[in-house]
Amino acid sequence: MEESKPKEGIPGRSMILASSVVFVFASVFLLLEFIFIYAGPAQFLYYGKGRADWATNDLINAMGLISCSLWFLGFVLLIEWIVFYTFPIWGPNRRALAGATTKLIASVLFNIQPYGYLIDDRYGLPGVGVPWSNFVGIVFFHFGNCIDSIGMLRSGIFDTKAPLKWSNLPVYGICTYCAATWFLVIADAMAYLSTPEQFGDCEIGPLYHPDINKEFISPGQIIGSTLLLIGSLIYTVWACFETDVSDPKSATAACDEEYDPLPGNR
Repeated sequence: MEESKPKEGIPGRSMILASSVVFVFASVFLLLEFIFIYAGPAQFLYYGKGRADWATNDLINAMGLISCSLWFLGFVLLIEWIVFYTFPIWGPNRRALAGATTKLIASVLFNIQPYGYLIDDRYGLPGVGVPWSNFVGIVFFHFGNCIDSIGMLRSGIFDTKAPLKWSNLPVYGICTYCAATWFLVIADAMAYLSTPEQFGDCEIGPLYHPDINKEFISPGQIIGSTLLLIGSLIYTVWACFETDVSDPKSATAACDEEYDPLPGNR
């Protein structure tokens, strides 16, 4: 009697699981940071009320430092997984690497703001530090999510006939990430462009929009970080279990071989 061929598992499953778990904690600390911002400086910046005494600038930036450091670590692990575990099995994929690298750059930019404030709180915007790095970083993060989500959806790896299929989870995860960064890009852009102190002494001209309705900023940031947490949990649940990935198309959206939106992949 012929023995059945064993199913292949997710290549480097422990690595992508580690990356996903790190992203879960990064999202939790980011959510806490935005909640503390809402209770603290957002009250007088956006709502004209008094801030909570416990929501100090040091506490907020400490949450930001932990979150941003974890985002950096998570994307380092993700690139490790893509290059050293999936490329040998499913072949090289520039789209997957471009998306992850763009988000790694974003995480480096994220770290500038909290580290800058905690190292020297007299530099940059009072209570914030370097004001531009978070805004530029979220633009990079969103761009990377757009690369990944568009690539996954156009590749045809999502099984529309079985939407609850296990192999569809990475697609749900990245689309949740992309929705999250839509909220964060809009909220952070509104915060950055409506605060004249962000621009220092330079002539900001049309960049400054004092009439922006700032009431969306904090809710947008909290919703965005919550969606990042949900997306990270989706990836964590997917990576916790073995699945049949002998066919790359039925495996993970992160490294599909069927479609690459970036030209000249192979």
